[in-house]
Amino acid sequence: MKNQRKTLKKQLDKEMNHITFSKQQKVIDRLHPVSIKQKALLVWNKEIELPLLPLFAAVVVILSFGIKYNDTTHMAQTKKDLVEIDGYKYWKGDLEKMVTRYEN
Repeated sequence: MKNQRKTLKKQLDKEMNHITFSKQQKVIDRLHPVSIKQKALLVWNKEIELPLLPLFAAVVVILSFGIKYNDTTHMAQTKKDLVEIDGYKYWKGDLEKMVTRYEN
């Protein structure tokens, strides 16, 4: 087994002898940033993956709560609490407070 590995290693070294990697320092600088600018570039180079199915499910749940609480019976009740005097609309509770304040 070791003998076979050694022969494969020699063959690989022979075939790859003419190939050289010329940008070692550039790669090392990107992996181990020194300056603030390099560190900032390293932070901005992150990829964010958002799974679509859970994200879509969360949006649907949030929207369904919004639709559930937007009830028309509540809107009808608030219309009853409005009082119109001379074209102006007032809340019934606020109008009663102001009337009792000025009556005393």
